[in-house]
Amino acid sequence: MQAQDIRQLAEWLAATDIDVLELRGPGVEVTIHRDGAAMASTETAGAPAEASPAADDQAPVRSPSPGMLLDRIPGRAAPLCAPGAAVQAGSLLALLQIGPLLLPVPAPCDGWAGDWLVAPGSIVGYGTHLLNIDIDIEPAAARP
Repeated sequence: MQAQDIRQLAEWLAATDIDVLELRGPGVEVTIHRDGAAMASTETAGAPAEASPAADDQAPVRSPSPGMLLDRIPGRAAPLCAPGAAVQAGSLLALLQIGPLLLPVPAPCDGWAGDWLVAPGSIVGYGTHLLNIDIDIEPAAARP
């Protein structure tokens, strides 16, 4: 990515109400803050930025979009999915808030939800590893 591209993105970002823009691609990672406090471009060795491998008996749940991670429907006290809860493929685990829009974060398979790897309320980027689904036959708490 060229410096002129970063400057253009920073100008566009300044005209929005978005506070942080993170872009990741093969060999580069760019984070731009709207207030201009921290603008960085990092060359990486081509490895994915979110290289959090899951065990063979776990399926990673990754963010389908950038946004704010919500573990419950706004205005409701109960979380959508508590750690250790049984989940079915496609069931709602969390929401991503992008302005007034709420996007679902579905379970990729049947299993049991693990602990959140990102705190609810945090801003996440596309592909951020949020949690793992344990696909063993029994949840971890029930195993000897």
